[in-house]
Amino acid sequence: MMKRKIDQLGSYVPISDKEPHSIITEQYRKLRTNIELSNFNQEIKSIALTSTMAMEGKTVTSINLATVYAQSGMKTLLIDMDLRKPKIHRGFKMINQIGLSDMITHKLDIDQAVQIVNPHLDILTSGTKLPYPAEFLMSDALKSLMKDLKTKYDRIIIDTPPMTAVTDASIISSLVDGMIIVIASREAKTDVASRVIQDLKDNGANIIGSVMTRVQKREHKYMNYYYYNYKA
Repeated sequence: MMKRKIDQLGSYVPISDKEPHSIITEQYRKLRTNIELSNFNQEIKSIALTSTMAMEGKTVTSINLATVYAQSGMKTLLIDMDLRKPKIHRGFKMINQIGLSDMITHKLDIDQAVQIVNPHLDILTSGTKLPYPAEFLMSDALKSLMKDLKTKYDRIIIDTPPMTAVTDASIISSLVDGMIIVIASREAKTDVASRVIQDLKDNGANIIGSVMTRVQKREHKYMNYYYYNYKA
């Protein structure tokens, strides 16, 4: 398995945008490159990130991965599909009033719902809270929207809830080209990670890789990320 390391961040702020020439940002670029090279034989336009549990670095990874894709010149959309505990808007200091849920419920155009960060990066926040998120995620309207968005963007990065919390990420896996699992090495249990992978596979998910966070290197005090190309 191929691996790339990337520094763990302690907040949702997109360091890849704030410090585009930093060593940390370069590590995110390596993560992006590894994803592309590992999947050169299949079209991967939409990528959803999930985790085995909360606080494993999933949202930080989603934000910075979308940012470096945009920096490469690709028209990129970052979607917050964690409808229960959305966080993407915090990283960009945005208001989460109109977003994904409103596009469906109020039949809004994409231009009415997205917030523009720069010419290559758009953000679609979760929007108005819904009483039944799972039902929304399974709707034909959302499936149709995702197909339409893929014609407008080069890459779509989606932040989803942890797998062990709710079934939402499993549902979302059917809407995207690939799934990446974020796992905190020191917190996650092997049996839990194995069950998450199996649950996604049972749902027909295309698992394209995993990102392992909080791996302590002896010669450094900071944490690292490792990206693994997933092979079934």
